[in-house]
Amino acid sequence: MIKTSLTQKTTLLVAAVFCASLLGGCATTDDMNKAQASATQAEQKADQANATANAAKSEADQANSTAGQADTTANAAKSEADAAKSEADAAMQEVQKLSDEVNRMFKKTMQK
Repeated sequence: MIKTSLTQKTTLLVAAVFCASLLGGCATTDDMNKAQASATQAEQKADQANATANAAKSEADQANSTAGQADTTANAAKSEADAAKSEADAAMQEVQKLSDEVNRMFKKTMQK
């Protein structure tokens, strides 16, 4: 009788452990499903962040290109301005030479 009672108790204990492990397995499966859903959501957010970063990089590249073009245009304008200043300086020197010549000729005329 003791053996039978012990066997029954052992069987009940094994069945209880088995049921508990099944319930634990269900909880674990539920937790796994939640974790998978969270991972999927995190992956979607990462993809969105990556798309946003790529768009920002593209805009930055375009801005950099535009800045490079503006720099080139500014350098060309500066070069033209420098050339114009150089021509103006040369013209002023010529005017000064002519003015000096006219003054010299006027003085000669006045001396006679």
